Amino acid sequence: MIKLPESVMALFEAHAAMCRHLAHTGFSFTLDGKLLGDIGEALVADAYGLSPPRKRAPGIDAYAVDGRSVQIKATQDENAGPAFTPGKGVADHLIFLWIDFRKEKHAHVLYNGPEAPVRELIRSKEKWTTTKRLNLAEVRAEDAKIRDDQRLPRLR
Repeated sequence: MIKLPESVMALFEAHAAMCRHLAHTGFSFTLDGKLLGDIGEALVADAYGLSPPRKRAPGIDAYAVDGRSVQIKATQDENAGPAFTPGKGVADHLIFLWIDFRKEKHAHVLYNGPEAPVRELIRSKEKWTTTKRLNLAEVRAEDAKIRDDQRLPRLR
């Protein structure tokens, strides 16, 4: 688990207050998307000692100390798997986390291993032309197959 910093929790609490205040308007203000993804990337980069790429590349969010390219996916939905869009960018490694803002106030790493087996879950089911959210149970089953020497080690 990665403890959520106070600043991230303050942002979540401000978001929740805004949602309550404006609930009567009928608009929903989801925290998923780019902001949640950026929070996830920063938390993982800090915990695993990852470096951002010198030049942004599709499907690659960071590089590990050993040189592996890493894609980082995050969700705040405890029942959802990672979402992928078709494209040419494929990383060597994937870290997928669930950010629990409400109960434990931690980010839980649900997958830490090679990206290829997870992407294969998409390709094996159907033609892939749009964003696909994977089944969380299947992703967790793939994580259970990963050997310790295939995982990125936590540095903090």
